[in-house]
Amino acid sequence: MSDRNLKPHAEAALAMALWSEEYGAQNGGSMDFWDGLSSRRKHLCASIIDRILYAAHENGRALLSRLEER
Repeated sequence: MSDRNLKPHAEAALAMALWSEEYGAQNGGSMDFWDGLSSRRKHLCASIIDRILYAAHENGRALLSRLEER
């Protein structure tokens, strides 16, 4: 397994979660799975990560907010 499969980027990690059955059925690593995705699916993952990062920056994170309230 290549080093890049051991350290997937955020979009690849999301793709593995969204399409976990397909990821499990393929015979490669995380980045091999990412490389085989359609551009539409890659764009979807990138858009979701962008929205999450923006929301976390602008509004914080739910878990951190709850911990700070204690």
